[in-house]
Amino acid sequence: MFLPRLLTAVAAAPLFLWALWLGGLPFLVFIFVLVLLALWEFHAMAEEGGHATQSWWGIFLGLLTASAFFLSGLRPDIRFAAQAPAFALTASVALAVFREMARRDKSVSMVRLGMTALGLLLISWPLSFLVLLRELRGNGVLYTVGRDATLFLVALIWVQDTTAWAVGRAVGKHRLAEVISPKKSWEGAAGGLAGAVITGMILREAFFPHLFGRFEAASVAAVMGVLAQVSDLAESLVKRCFGVKDSSQLLPGHGGVLDRFDSFLLSTPFLYFYLTMIGRGM
Repeated sequence: MFLPRLLTAVAAAPLFLWALWLGGLPFLVFIFVLVLLALWEFHAMAEEGGHATQSWWGIFLGLLTASAFFLSGLRPDIRFAAQAPAFALTASVALAVFREMARRDKSVSMVRLGMTALGLLLISWPLSFLVLLRELRGNGVLYTVGRDATLFLVALIWVQDTTAWAVGRAVGKHRLAEVISPKKSWEGAAGGLAGAVITGMILREAFFPHLFGRFEAASVAAVMGVLAQVSDLAESLVKRCFGVKDSSQLLPGHGGVLDRFDSFLLSTPFLYFYLTMIGRGM
């Protein structure tokens, strides 16, 4: 299991980092494909678990919502760009309702609507914040705040996931949430959190002293570390409810795209809102 996991990471990570470094259209395309595959996995899992979904219509609505984030992130100068994500989400919910109203069979309409809404709110909405985060701009040394913050986020998440997995396998004995994810342990969670905080402090000192203060870097890394693990458990809860082990087998050794990017679901919006609220990005 370790070798396929390593080979997949070696093959996929450079592509992700290259797109992240370039930003703009290359990163937009990468995130669009990411959201597409994650939504496809979600709807496939739901149907495998016996839950009716809107299938490709639900995926289309998720991509419609994501597209509005791309407009807001890449062209903030356009009128209404800042409101585009909220408008797209509202429109997507309305279109999902209209789709059910047009069906002859309405016996499971609420289930289909629920699955569509969950796909929008749990997958399309939070993952699209990667675009907004990457395209943040500041003044002076903070002009590259979006690129630097996204690199900070990605490195922290990857180290935490790897550390939690390694520590959990080595010394994990006390189950963290046995009903949701039987393999996760408190030892692994603590190891992952420690890895996140240490990584955040090292990155701050070595590359991003302009991004955070010392205590701030440790605090932000700790919050992101907790949110990343909660995000991971949320995706595990979805899989448990749907009765599947992995979201798919697209990434050998890692499961599916959603399995690999689940830790970003809550940590990405948090970092984006934090930086914008304290005035380091606009």
